[in-house]
Amino acid sequence: MYLRFRQDMGRKIKSLTLVFLMLTSVLLISVPVDATTEENSVIEPKCNANRNSTWSVGLIYCDDQVNTGYTLFSPMSSTITYLIDIHGREIHSWISPGGHRPGLSSYLLEDGDLLRTANLGQNAPGSFSGGGAAGKVERISWDGTLEWSWTYSTNQVRSHHDIEPLPNGNFLMIAWESKTEAEAIQAGRDPNSLSQSSLWPDHIIEVQPVGSNQANIVWEWHVWDHLIQDHDSSKENYGVVAEHPELLDINFQDNSGPQSGRSDWMHCNGIDYNAALDHIVFSCKNMNEIYIIDHSTTTIEAAGHTGGQSGKGGDFLYRWGNPESYRAGNLYDQKLFGQHDIQWIEEDRVGAGQLILFNNGVGRTPEYSSIDVFSPPFNPVSGEYTLESGLAWGPTATSWDWDIGGEMYGTSISGVERLPNGNTLVTFGPKGTFYEVNLDGEIVWEYVNPVVGSGPMNQGDTVPQGNQPESSQNNVFKVRRYSSVFPGLVDKDLTPYDYIESWTDACNKEESIPWDSDGDGCIDDSDGDGIYDNADICDGFDDTIDIDLDGIPDGCDQLIDSDEDGVSDSSDICPGYDDTIDIDLDGIPDGCDSTPLGENQDVGNNSSPSNNSDNGSSIVFENENSDSNDSKMTIAVIFSIIGLLLIFISASYFFLTNIRNQNQVWGPAPVDPFDYSKVHQIPDYDPPAQVLEPTPVQPALEVRATVSPPLPPTGLPEGWTLEQWEHYGQQYLDRTNSLN
Repeated sequence: MYLRFRQDMGRKIKSLTLVFLMLTSVLLISVPVDATTEENSVIEPKCNANRNSTWSVGLIYCDDQVNTGYTLFSPMSSTITYLIDIHGREIHSWISPGGHRPGLSSYLLEDGDLLRTANLGQNAPGSFSGGGAAGKVERISWDGTLEWSWTYSTNQVRSHHDIEPLPNGNFLMIAWESKTEAEAIQAGRDPNSLSQSSLWPDHIIEVQPVGSNQANIVWEWHVWDHLIQDHDSSKENYGVVAEHPELLDINFQDNSGPQSGRSDWMHCNGIDYNAALDHIVFSCKNMNEIYIIDHSTTTIEAAGHTGGQSGKGGDFLYRWGNPESYRAGNLYDQKLFGQHDIQWIEEDRVGAGQLILFNNGVGRTPEYSSIDVFSPPFNPVSGEYTLESGLAWGPTATSWDWDIGGEMYGTSISGVERLPNGNTLVTFGPKGTFYEVNLDGEIVWEYVNPVVGSGPMNQGDTVPQGNQPESSQNNVFKVRRYSSVFPGLVDKDLTPYDYIESWTDACNKEESIPWDSDGDGCIDDSDGDGIYDNADICDGFDDTIDIDLDGIPDGCDQLIDSDEDGVSDSSDICPGYDDTIDIDLDGIPDGCDSTPLGENQDVGNNSSPSNNSDNGSSIVFENENSDSNDSKMTIAVIFSIIGLLLIFISASYFFLTNIRNQNQVWGPAPVDPFDYSKVHQIPDYDPPAQVLEPTPVQPALEVRATVSPPLPPTGLPEGWTLEQWEHYGQQYLDRTNSLN
């Protein structure tokens, strides 16, 4: 009776196992583990140009690491200011209403207006002039209308180089002011260091525009109010220079050659404002130093040594680059060499709060220009820049720098800006070349200004040599990059025009950007497979080669799988069939397996089926232990198999419990005629007395007369019952006869 229960249970479990294997196979077929599930599409490059061998000006190189936005620049020989996109196409331009060349900087304002300096040239009053001279400022609307202009140029003063827009709508301006030879000597200047009859030190003013051509100077600072000298005790500003790093030695000059001792003593060339600190930083090329002063002072306080948030009036809060100037170092401690364009790195940009500048490298050995980033020792608690007595202001080293050796060496102008994505925009001014480099120092964008004094050049022309050594006629003071979300651009039409330079478009009927790397105007077929890059799925490989016909060219196909079984062709054991289907788990996929259900055991001769002798007739299916072929399983397949396994275990438990509860009557169970050995492997079992009394066994001689088929002469086979003989005896006889 118990035998029947075990046999029924075995059939249920076998059925569940078969269902489990079938579902797993279907799952593996339906979800190929290595097949890509992403839709094949062509990714449009952000920027794509490599024209070093074909173009002389305009966009030379760019890749997808570029910081998108719009670059503003004012060619020094032109009256036009340009705004271009990263592909080098003109977006907008402004013509100086006064017909002025820049003098030298320009900025885009938050209402879309252009604020630019203007060089008065020969129209400037007085006989004094120096490099970077301006004298005037223009504010031009997006549509080119002159909204405001103001001249700051007399026999006594003249603006130059740079301006800085402020959050309140005003702007800062660097300017010279005239001091006679007598005034200079009275201030403590050594007469032997004066090569000209006057001295033109620098001052800074804050300008508030009024009307269309007027302005109020609402704040000012003069270096003349913050001098020291140890040359002549009978003159003003006498003291110990080393004890007053907050003051400028009137006799210190660090430029050499024909510029030494000339009227343009300091040659300040860049200015920036930090609204959070209310500090101003400015750079002076001839001093090889940068300086920070307190803007929170009144004009009167700025002329003295007390007042303002710092309590130090207009004295230097910090200086850096050349500690020899205040007797805290020597030539070997010098960090800056004719630098330009000092500025704080803006918030939310890599290195925010640090200072960045273009270090021209004039007088440095070997000669090369670099971009230097350094961190001032500012203490936010005290609000001071830390300085130990008798020592130089730190830091002693830069926190980031970049150069390309002598290939970029500019003795004048030039600029730099840290961009939102961490890249750095570099203006190599004397050569009119703009680089964008990432933090690893890789150039990701390069553009050469195509505008000279006569106007835009023709593509392929050589840029003419400039008036100064190592310079070209396309020079640019500095550039700035603005994002599409900059307030001054959000409501503007930014549809690109053509390139600024004249060029030949070989395919003027098609829009080739950004698929025109070589710059001929045609969409490229970079890999030569006959498919243009804008439709090329697999860049660098032949799109037409697709062995498994899955729509992914083989050069970019992570899984070349012709029979779609999730196993790559190179590892496929059974090409044309599913390698994952292997019912007998012999390591041979069923499609290539001559015995997919396993090998049958021989029938034994022994009368006992349990020992598989020649007389026994047992047929069993064996599963050979072997490793299934390796396959890459995706997370989805793994979790699905785990889920099916849980279902299988739960179902097995349910059937097992259900069968036990329902089999209340014990009796002989049918025996699989091809599984005799299993019968004799089941241990004896005495059913409970309360369920059913066992039937008395009849004597063998009495049974012999009534049983069918007839018993063999030796009697019942060992271990058999009469009930088994009645059901399966004939098969036993037939099989025994066939074996004999």
